[in-house]
Amino acid sequence: MTVLLGWGAAEHGTGDDAALQLAAGLALAEDSPAVVVTVVPPGPISATASRIDREYLQWRAALTATRQAEAVTGLRRAGVDDVRTAVVPGAPVPAGLIEAVGDYRARVLVLGAAATAPPGRFAAGPVAERLLHSSPVPLALAPRGWAGQTPPTRLTCAWAGPARSGEALVSARATAGRWGVPVRLVTFVPEPVTVPPAAPWPDPGPAPETVLAEGPGWEGAMAAVAWESGDVLVLGSSRLGPAGRVSLGSAAAEILRVAPVPVLVVPRGADGTPSHS
Repeated sequence: MTVLLGWGAAEHGTGDDAALQLAAGLALAEDSPAVVVTVVPPGPISATASRIDREYLQWRAALTATRQAEAVTGLRRAGVDDVRTAVVPGAPVPAGLIEAVGDYRARVLVLGAAATAPPGRFAAGPVAERLLHSSPVPLALAPRGWAGQTPPTRLTCAWAGPARSGEALVSARATAGRWGVPVRLVTFVPEPVTVPPAAPWPDPGPAPETVLAEGPGWEGAMAAVAWESGDVLVLGSSRLGPAGRVSLGSAAAEILRVAPVPVLVVPRGADGTPSHS
């Protein structure tokens, strides 16, 4: 199994290494190799390709190599010894990343925020937006400019009752077991309720910490939670989405928008074990 980092050459010079830092932390937690994957559109293959086409392909290859070398250096500096790179020809980019997930037996796919995201928050660019409705493995999403602790030290599972969040809890527990970290359950309440959903914890041993986060709107509810630098927030997929795929629902999308920590979105039907199709 590997931790796969989606790394776009077009992002050269943005200065935001949040996704790289998150990938490093997850690779250390999983004790897995990190694979830096850049998807590029297939270039002209005709023998009559113009000089401009050939020069463009040479420039793109050099830029991709530079960006991947930067990622390798950063991952190794963060303590990840086994780092690999791959350039995947394909279009569109989300399809190429899904192909790489299968080829490299990825346990998780890590993506950064759009350049337009507010500092400290995640906003999906076109690639992430597509994968938030199609990825076959959990997506680990880094807020813009995030520089938290690696590897993660706690998983916080967004909890809205067994019917809506049971699969997310199963995945969070399995992941926490591999990483050796505790699980916390948080129910986000953007408006007052009388009875919050209970969290079943049938296993022996102490039940996890539970938090009822009430506040004005989603930002207020998120602000009611005490976050630490090693936290990762787990979100489940919509019950209406396809089995075995990430499918972000409306409430989860609101939580993702205001989360100040990395978010792990798990596919519908997730049990903590990745499946590739």
